Amino acid sequence: MDRRRLLAALGPLLVLLGLWIAVMPFSRPLPGGAHFDLGSTPRVGCRSPVIGTFADDRPTGTVFTTPRPMEGDPTDEVEVPCGGRARFRLGLGIVLLTGGIVVQRRTASMGTTT
Repeated sequence: MDRRRLLAALGPLLVLLGLWIAVMPFSRPLPGGAHFDLGSTPRVGCRSPVIGTFADDRPTGTVFTTPRPMEGDPTDEVEVPCGGRARFRLGLGIVLLTGGIVVQRRTASMGTTT
């Protein structure tokens, strides 16, 4: 594959990946026990990194307080902070978005000089 074609495909891919990481909401695993299920891990949903970076995003979830929980075991409300992960995702998304734009511009300028 030609290097120019590879860069031409890589630019938009980096832009889309950067936007997806920086804008889409994400989830965090809940600390504590939950009913055993192979299909799911207990998670709590965080807001978009753009919002979570500047607002105090602390969703709550209900978790069991005992290691192998059964129906009727005591539960506790747990607050999961999403701010640190949101700042990381926003920063990574901006870096990838910027890298994709730079690759696109360099690819476009390589095409006009030839």
